[in-house]
Amino acid sequence: MWEYLFQEHILGRGLDYFIHNLVGNVYVKDNIIEATVYGTKEYKVEIMKNNEEIVDLSCNCPYADSGNNCKHMAAVLFYLEDKENALARQDMEENTYKLVEEADTFTVKEFLIDILKSDEKLLNRFKNKLQCDISPEDMKRYKKQINNIFRRYAGYNDFIDYENAWEFIAEIEEILDNDIQEMLDNNQLKEAFELTNYIFIKVGNQDMDDSDGGTGVVVDKCMNIWRKILCSCDIKLKREIFKWFIDHLDGSVIDYMEDCIEEIIFDDFNEEEFMKEKIIFLDNKIKEYKKGKKSWLNSYELGEMVLRRINIMEKMKESQRKIEEYCIENLEFNQVRNYYIDICINKKDHEMAIKLLKEGKEKGKDWPGIVLNYSLKLKDLYKKIGEQKAYEEELWSLVLKYNAGDVELYKELKSIYTDKEWVKKREIIFSKLPSYSRIDKLYELEGLFDRLIDVVINSHGLYLLFEYERILKDIYPNELLNKYENTVKAMATNASGRAHYREMVSILRRMSKYPGGKLKVSEIVSDWKVRYKNRPAMMDELRKLHLD
Repeated sequence: MWEYLFQEHILGRGLDYFIHNLVGNVYVKDNIIEATVYGTKEYKVEIMKNNEEIVDLSCNCPYADSGNNCKHMAAVLFYLEDKENALARQDMEENTYKLVEEADTFTVKEFLIDILKSDEKLLNRFKNKLQCDISPEDMKRYKKQINNIFRRYAGYNDFIDYENAWEFIAEIEEILDNDIQEMLDNNQLKEAFELTNYIFIKVGNQDMDDSDGGTGVVVDKCMNIWRKILCSCDIKLKREIFKWFIDHLDGSVIDYMEDCIEEIIFDDFNEEEFMKEKIIFLDNKIKEYKKGKKSWLNSYELGEMVLRRINIMEKMKESQRKIEEYCIENLEFNQVRNYYIDICINKKDHEMAIKLLKEGKEKGKDWPGIVLNYSLKLKDLYKKIGEQKAYEEELWSLVLKYNAGDVELYKELKSIYTDKEWVKKREIIFSKLPSYSRIDKLYELEGLFDRLIDVVINSHGLYLLFEYERILKDIYPNELLNKYENTVKAMATNASGRAHYREMVSILRRMSKYPGGKLKVSEIVSDWKVRYKNRPAMMDELRKLHLD
């Protein structure tokens, strides 16, 4: 195994590069492997092995130049591992085929019978291959197989930890991808639906560390299977499926999985009989929610339900008058208000649209995101109908308050004025912007580097320095070098792990590229070697710093 050579996030990025086929020009000679990885640039990777053990890795990317094992190296190693595994699989397939071909029929049958008698999983799969009818006993065997997977990974505490979650999900996926897919291929739709539901409910109720999102993978596969079944089944089975979905919007699975069931119900049952049932279901649900405790979440969910009802009314070709009346009855919900505003704009009832937008801003004043949405719409509408003064006022409100410091809105406001007028207007903006806004972005846009350097120097840490170094380095090298020095010295006061010291050494390397930087770094390192001589990890990382 070679993964231990890399940090976890670097491994992930390397895997992404490999998956997206960004490894090429692979050349192997003796114990040396050379390859090109196509990132922001072309990077050359070289790997040296000794008896299959990696003895050296190199890459010409900046991250590797700092003494780190990079994502490009990882991408090449993933590529090599995949090729080795592919060759091993090919050899195994060829050997297996040859072995079976050479065996007599009686031996093969006897061996297969022994295997199938002792492995219910293979027995189920074999019956699927033969397209046999699926009996109630077969379904019990499938469910027992699924239960055993859960029991094996969850144990007595009924909890699947992070270490076991990936393998657990992989086994569940295997049933979905193989057994249930075979049922679909054999047109055994009812059985496929029942087994998919069984997995969906059990996974939804299983307590586990799902940091890698395995539950989401299973849910997506279940939804794809459901949709395939709905595309092929007759109306009788479709009615049974619809009833199952409706009956399971009862809290029997966690919220986001219930959302998936709702998505299927409202997207995939478009026959008239189901439309009418969905209207009844929604009306009951809306009535129930309206009796509940008022909260932002309750209001949002109600708005989504009302909007769904409107969409069904449209699919059922209800009259526009009825749809608009229903919208007006439910304007308290932002989703519905937005929907009705669009209706008003489309039929050029601009006066009503403006009234609704202003009301929306007032009613949502405690929710900045809602106010921003209405203000953006109002600004665009004013511009569209030629209300110049109102357009400018709304744009000023956006730049200074609702979306303070947004670069695109700032540029839009700037486009209204002449260059001479703008010099005064921008100073008004700079003086009134709240402290949390990114005024540095506006200074960069305007080329006000004398102000930008002050923001960078007075900022915490090096984030802004890294962001603007390309612009400011040639103009203010001394100021940036001093910022680096003060930051790295502050970092050194705290004893920490090797990763922290590597970061410090990386900063020193950046400093060394400034005029007078090498001398400054040499002085700092000399001081640290005396001051922090009892930190072996720090001393080890400093030895990797070459200033020649």
